[in-house]
Amino acid sequence: MLIVIADDLTGAAEMAGVAWSKGLSVNMMMQVSRNLPSCDVLVVVTDTRQASRKAAVKTVEGILQRIANPGEHLIFKKTDSALRGHIVAEIRALMYALDKDKALLMAQNPSKGRIIQEGIYYLDDLPLDRSLFYYDPEFPANSSLVEERLPGTRSLSLQDSLHKGINVADGSTKEELLLQLHKADETTLIAGAADAFSLFLEEHFECKERTSIEDSQDPNSSLLLIQGSTQSRPNPWHITEALMPYDVFHGAEPKEWIESLKNQFREHPRMAIRIAQPSEGGKPYATRLREVMATVATQLIKTKTAAPLHLVVEGGATAYAIIQHLGWNVFSIERELAPGIVTIKHHQDLITLKPGSYLWPTEAFTSSRELHNGLPSAQ
Repeated sequence: MLIVIADDLTGAAEMAGVAWSKGLSVNMMMQVSRNLPSCDVLVVVTDTRQASRKAAVKTVEGILQRIANPGEHLIFKKTDSALRGHIVAEIRALMYALDKDKALLMAQNPSKGRIIQEGIYYLDDLPLDRSLFYYDPEFPANSSLVEERLPGTRSLSLQDSLHKGINVADGSTKEELLLQLHKADETTLIAGAADAFSLFLEEHFECKERTSIEDSQDPNSSLLLIQGSTQSRPNPWHITEALMPYDVFHGAEPKEWIESLKNQFREHPRMAIRIAQPSEGGKPYATRLREVMATVATQLIKTKTAAPLHLVVEGGATAYAIIQHLGWNVFSIERELAPGIVTIKHHQDLITLKPGSYLWPTEAFTSSRELHNGLPSAQ
């Protein structure tokens, strides 16, 4: 079995979607136990990107402690493709626990215009510190040099051999990532984002691309879109939209707003909730807004009048908080709508997860049936 440890929920879903699209059996868990499900790929969700460094390390160590004989499984560490989170600390914890003296980090996603050249991270030809990630409230991109962004690591050119410690691979194409991947041996922990993970799967499994499946969305179901990312854009669906009031954004109690939303959702059970305020205030703002949006979502879900529910969430931390509030743990993979945008299933309810920085797959909104349903079909 391959066990993927991901530091946020949308990143975990992205990995699950990649494995699902390659014809592998996949499960996703919020809380891992010694009784693991039988599958090719198990994706374990943490929320360590939002935790302190010490708590992040403790969480990662705890996951391996709860897995019997972790060294018998393949392990892949999912990291953020924009280098956010406690990447170095978590990788070091896994290296120590798994007795690995090297790590190969391939955080870039060339398929999405995210590359590393000569130790410099570029997003759509812009250095990372000149992109929107410079304004990230919790992990602002103050440098584009990977060795400055991730202290304690060493940049790995295409010509270099792996050295002990954490190697951050150059790579501008999937072919270059594959060249870097082939440098690894049994003493190397592999970490990175979706493009590297796709190559890793092809190296270790007999993959067969899964064909698209028919959209199983019930047109009579409830649809609740929660846009919890500060990078959220207006949604592409023709559904009722409610924006967070200015006073709630700045600290007012959301009780009256939630009551108003409940009434709207009863009348219009296809609804979008968006922050729609500029990113400011750093981590205290982000933490509070995440909790407010999770509370809004759980309160509205309790009032839904149509079943089943389709919950769509932008932003991994917000999605994690919502699912924690709901007490849901084990999920199957329903479909991959687009790279990084995945629908998972809990009993009869569907949850579509999208990273806040990813674009909506507008090419999916083409048929009148999709517009009627307010959801894209699988591509």
